[in-house]
Amino acid sequence: MAVSSIEARTIQFDRAPIGTRGYHEPEVDAFVDRVAATLEGEDTVTAEEVHDVAFSKAPLSKRGYDHSAVDAFLRLVEGTLASSSTYPGGYIAPALEHTHARKPLWRRVRG
Repeated sequence: MAVSSIEARTIQFDRAPIGTRGYHEPEVDAFVDRVAATLEGEDTVTAEEVHDVAFSKAPLSKRGYDHSAVDAFLRLVEGTLASSSTYPGGYIAPALEHTHARKPLWRRVRG
């Protein structure tokens, strides 16, 4: 299913379940705005960027957006952008299951 710019502009994500911290809302909103602009031809977000984007957790006092709702929407966006003419040889997503949660500093490996 292809995502339209109108859908990207009007999407409303569920809140993370009580007791959990979802994605930081302003980060997700800013990225989804870029996605909508891309679908309107005003920005250049690629399928790889959608796949690789990482969001911080919501502040401690906030619940943020539900991980699964945001991840599901971004998988649709990735597929929509991948089916564009930008990838004449085709696009293969690096992983079927993927989360956009930013890894904690102590878990990041620097090489």
